[in-house]
Amino acid sequence: MVSREKKLEALYNFSLMVIRNPLLSYLMGFLAGQVGRVHFVNDLKGADVAVRLCIRRRALWPNEPFRATSAGVSMPNPLSFVQAVNNSESQICVMLDFDNAEEAQWYQDVLLPDVSFVKDTVQAAQEESSKLKREMDRALDIYRECKTMLNASAPERQKEMEFYIALAEHQLRQLSHQLETLNAKMKQLSES
Repeated sequence: MVSREKKLEALYNFSLMVIRNPLLSYLMGFLAGQVGRVHFVNDLKGADVAVRLCIRRRALWPNEPFRATSAGVSMPNPLSFVQAVNNSESQICVMLDFDNAEEAQWYQDVLLPDVSFVKDTVQAAQEESSKLKREMDRALDIYRECKTMLNASAPERQKEMEFYIALAEHQLRQLSHQLETLNAKMKQLSES
């Protein structure tokens, strides 16, 4: 679980970026007061209460600085959003979009992959880990079967088997890397 202190640090750092916008500054103050309910996510899909804040200086497409929904209803501005969710117990999922966000360690420290991690971080990680392991098992089965067929096949089919073996090895490396990344993220969250 992401610590309260790290969330407050992220809110504070982002507040400094929006200090000239009174409505966004007001929203950041509200979120700081509700820090126990606030979760920073990389993907807002499926969130009951979602806030997306964008302050990119150079965007290819015009970005809205504020977009939020509560129970599927779009909120026109931060004041309406605060009124709508103030007395709610729902978790607030926040996505921050700013220049060099992927390099800002204070943001990466609190960022969860998606909304499922908010609902139950441990369960979501276990499900993702199980899914990756099943995919690895399938790739290993393909690898073993192709190895067996390589030894028993005619010379003209050996090239095809070598291709599938290389493909299975590549997929195993990718899945292994994804699993390592997931384990590192979960270790980081558990230590927070």
